[in-house]
Amino acid sequence: METIVDEPQWLRTASWLGCPLAGAALGWFLQSISGWVVSLSWVPFKGPFQLVSDIPRPWGAIAGIGAGLVLGLLFAGVWAHERLIVKVTPSRITLLKEGRTRAFEAELEAVFFDGKELVLLAADGRELVREKADVDRQAVAKALLDHGHPWRDEPPTVK
Repeated sequence: METIVDEPQWLRTASWLGCPLAGAALGWFLQSISGWVVSLSWVPFKGPFQLVSDIPRPWGAIAGIGAGLVLGLLFAGVWAHERLIVKVTPSRITLLKEGRTRAFEAELEAVFFDGKELVLLAADGRELVREKADVDRQAVAKALLDHGHPWRDEPPTVK
């Protein structure tokens, strides 16, 4: 039996819907205030705002919304690409991130979080992996303990 620890489905769905919508709203907002920003004497770098405010309506709003939508989709894609998925069985811990799959079947001394990084130590004390992870710590701990892996709540002291 395998236990998979990943971001909740609602968060994955919300990122693919929310990021593009937020980007589109931000694109519309920036386009709609560009004329006002250009009129302010104290604002540096007016050039980009002037360029945007010179686009005739409704094309400026459409371009702002479209650019924001694309940037939001790109952000959601980066988010999905960089998330860590942890799969645990009694004999293996598999980490999936950035299109790479790394499986660890070695005898482990400890598995723990060091700050925001998931760390696996081999029985001989070597660090097998240190991976930035925003996964639920309790879910990782439960999965590892349920499958008999040596989970630690704190990093071990240096020998």
